[in-house]
Amino acid sequence: MACDFEHYPYQVTTYARQYLTRASNVTERSLVTRCRLLNSVRSDNNPHGFTIEAFEIIENRDIKVQKR
Repeated sequence: MACDFEHYPYQVTTYARQYLTRASNVTERSLVTRCRLLNSVRSDNNPHGFTIEAFEIIENRDIKVQKR
């Protein structure tokens, strides 16, 4: 995860690997997303005090499929 807390609203980019396990195979995927974080009121339902805005998926692709 990369967060730019120098400029508001805060730009966040996440980089992740997903492993989807199925009966016939295991799929490894690359997931990259981007969004902006806005300051918000903290509450029991929002303990970090941020609201996500302009969430977008940049990449969601298969890297490898392995038979089981």
